[in-house]
Amino acid sequence: MSVHFDDSLNLLIGIILNELGSEPLASGLVLRDSTGRLAFFSSTALSAIQREELSVLLVDSLGVYARTDQVLADISDYGVEDLLADQAAVTVTVNGSRLRIIDRRLVGADWLRAPANQAPPPPRFVFSSIKGGVGRSTALAVVAVDLAAKGLKVLAIDLDIEAPGLGAILLSDDALPEFGLLDALVENGLRPLDQTFLSDLTSPSPLTGNNGRIDVMPVLGRRSLNNPSEVLAKIARAYAEDLDDEGRVVTVLDQVSALIDAFSDPRQYDVILVDARAGLHETTASALLGLGAEVFLFGLDEPQTYQGFKILLSHMARFNSSGNLFGWLSRFTIVQGKAPAESELRQSFNERCQDLLSEIGLCPQQKGMSLIRREIDSFDDLQWDDEISDDEVLPAEEVLHLSSIAIVDDSRYKSFNPLQKRDLIENSIYSSSYHEIIDKISSSLLREPE
Repeated sequence: MSVHFDDSLNLLIGIILNELGSEPLASGLVLRDSTGRLAFFSSTALSAIQREELSVLLVDSLGVYARTDQVLADISDYGVEDLLADQAAVTVTVNGSRLRIIDRRLVGADWLRAPANQAPPPPRFVFSSIKGGVGRSTALAVVAVDLAAKGLKVLAIDLDIEAPGLGAILLSDDALPEFGLLDALVENGLRPLDQTFLSDLTSPSPLTGNNGRIDVMPVLGRRSLNNPSEVLAKIARAYAEDLDDEGRVVTVLDQVSALIDAFSDPRQYDVILVDARAGLHETTASALLGLGAEVFLFGLDEPQTYQGFKILLSHMARFNSSGNLFGWLSRFTIVQGKAPAESELRQSFNERCQDLLSEIGLCPQQKGMSLIRREIDSFDDLQWDDEISDDEVLPAEEVLHLSSIAIVDDSRYKSFNPLQKRDLIENSIYSSSYHEIIDKISSSLLREPE
């Protein structure tokens, strides 16, 4: 039987578990090269017979997915000790087994980074989606306007490099800054970004409240629009990894994180809103994993949404063994975009998401369980039922929390141009559709930072 990519890692894990056990698997290291071929490095010495038999078993089982130079090595081999200590190794859980892996990738290495801890103030909110057309950028613009109307200073950043839209929604062409985020990712590979350059990355939006402000960092600044033939050339270089002064690799995630950190002075802004690129690109990893933000994951009630959610959340569930699962999951909110007005149809979306989370293993399968955690102050609050097990009713030490909200479809927002149609950013108009996400962010802003 032919072995394919999806079979290979599970086959290796099964062999090491059967032949060596779970502890050698967890303390050793799996190396997957850029073609997908695998090798295992043991943190303890193996006998000559063990090495020979295990190597033959791995080669025979993995087929083309066995490393051709050396499929097995142990601590006594030259260079293995250094490899075991390599900082590129990440700890993940695969089918219940804990292991360390170095996954050499031509692209997508930032997806191997564990989710960052919650960032210090000002709070950050990422608007993300698996596919476009879900109302993500429109929602961010509405939220920015609402916060500014309440007197807050807002920074709105467009990270959707290949399909930028936020700048055009919030800024007219003559109000664009000199440069945009695309320029920042290109220029920082050649020299540090000084304060003069950073100040030329943002411009104020005219869609502000009486006391508040919306500063916008678009993908494309005035220079890019004046030289449109060079934009694709800049995009080709924006995703390049850089090297710092000590020769260490600076990935796209590192670059985006450093750029946003440079604007994260709570005296300058009260909140930062980030429009992530749709899909599962490297820049999406930057927004979801690297910013320590609260994340709104937008989707529609359609097969593409559930398929994309399953891919993304299944990948992130592997970080359970790093101790970060509860932290990142508590900062995720699923948003049903363009939701129907009928509550029972919205509930159907919630139930599909809950079933998906249970399938992945992020939440227990419990009939009728809400996606929103119920706070329990004392045992007096519990209603006893002898037919329900203790595990279902007793407060857990730490409870998985994933909330779900909806933005009700409104045909007036299908061609959203608030610069021309100012009535669309009147609270009396947008509140009926966007009140849940506005309330969610307002509640987060009122909470004490963790």
